[in-house]
Amino acid sequence: MMREGNLYRIVEVSMKRESGRKEIGIMTVRQALELPQVPSLEYSHPELNSRSDGRFLTRDQLEAYARCA
Repeated sequence: MMREGNLYRIVEVSMKRESGRKEIGIMTVRQALELPQVPSLEYSHPELNSRSDGRFLTRDQLEAYARCA
């Protein structure tokens, strides 16, 4: 079961490419999880400034956060 409050936190979605990272957009966790499952998509951590230190979450990690954080 998803925790409602976590679904409204903001993440940045980006696509990992050979030439670097391409920003897709800023959205809620719920919106990010509604995107098609594309292996090259990465998500900033909803509670950390992970973009500045290069740490991104996979879709599975974002789903886990939405469930139990």
